[in-house]
Amino acid sequence: MPPHRPTHYDPAVEEVQKALKLAVSSGAAPEVIQTIESALELVRLRENFALNATSTQSQTLKEILEETYKHDWESVHQQGKSSWRLSPGMISGHLEGQFLKSVVSIQKAKRVLDIGMFTGYSALAMAEALPADGELVSVDMEEYLKVLVTNLTKSSPHHKKIKILIGKALDVLEGLSARGEKFDVIFLDADKSEYLAYFKLAFDGGLLSPGGTVLVDNAFRHGDGYRPSSGNTVTKQFANAVSSDPTLHKVLVPIRDGVLMIRRLADVEGKSE
Repeated sequence: MPPHRPTHYDPAVEEVQKALKLAVSSGAAPEVIQTIESALELVRLRENFALNATSTQSQTLKEILEETYKHDWESVHQQGKSSWRLSPGMISGHLEGQFLKSVVSIQKAKRVLDIGMFTGYSALAMAEALPADGELVSVDMEEYLKVLVTNLTKSSPHHKKIKILIGKALDVLEGLSARGEKFDVIFLDADKSEYLAYFKLAFDGGLLSPGGTVLVDNAFRHGDGYRPSSGNTVTKQFANAVSSDPTLHKVLVPIRDGVLMIRRLADVEGKSE
C-alpha cells in the first residue's frame, strides 16, 4: 500500500518537487539539488513525527485504509457502480481520523453527522469515541459504498453505532432538518460547491445542537483557498462567508488539506466579572 501522505494535498510541496526536477534537468550545482532534497526530506520526517506522536488507529481502521488503497476504483466506475471516479486520496487517514475522534470525545457527543462517507474511515473513527448508545449518521450518494462500508466496518464493535443514509447530501440534510434532528458534531466532507448550504442548514436550519461543533474538511482545497491565481473559488467564497460572521468562533487547523472548526461564539467566549 502506498503511504498515505497528508502533503499529497500541499501545493507548496508540489512546487518544491518541480524545483528539484528542474534543478536536476538543468544541471544545477550539487549543493542546490541537495538543499531541495533536504527540504523534501524534512517534510517527510515531520509527517512521520506527527504520526508517531499520534495515538495508533484501531485494527479495523487500519484495514479500511489498506483496502481503500488496494481497491480497484477504476473498475468500479467503468462498471457503472459509482457515478464518478473515486480515489484513495479521498480518505481522511490516520492523523485526521484521530483528530476527529478527539473532537467527538472532547465534545462528549452522542450524535454525529458525517456528510461524505467514502470508505467509512472518518465515520468509524468518530463512532469509536461515541458512548454505547451514541449514533453516527453517515451520508453518501453511492449505494456501492454503503455495501462496501458495511462490510469493512463489521469487524469493529462500534459498527452498530453507524447509520448510513444514501442520497444527495443536500436533500438528505434538508430532510433531517425538517424532522428536527440535531447533532453534536457535524463533519462536512462532500460536494464543496454545497458547503455553504450545508453550513446554513447546520446553524440556521437547526441541525447543530446547542454547544455543538461543525468541522469542515478540505478547507485549503489544495490551495484554492489562498492561491492568488485560483480566482474566486467556492473555497474562498465559503471561507469568506464564515470569517465574516461575527457570531461564530472559527479556527483552521492545518491537518491534511485543512480542517476548519466552527462553533457559536457564545459557546466559546468565557464570562468575566
